[in-house]
Amino acid sequence: MIGYSTVTQKGQITIPAVIRRELGLVAGEKVVIRKEQHGVSVAPAPDFFSLGGSLKASKPYSVKSSRKAAKELLGKRHEKVA
Repeated sequence: MIGYSTVTQKGQITIPAVIRRELGLVAGEKVVIRKEQHGVSVAPAPDFFSLGGSLKASKPYSVKSSRKAAKELLGKRHEKVA
């Protein structure tokens, strides 16, 4: 599919509505813009939850241990300020 747009003085473009619908883009959604050899590509940015499992960890992820670590870190920062 081909769509045309004009670059504004601020460097902005409008993605044509038919392409936004096909990509499932809605107002306020983030996109990824990649420079390619002969132009650019625009795609919806992956959301946080779609990234699950994309990195290999040395040990399994635990919400409980993450909260505990965050509390310890914040406690240490608070001690330094006081």
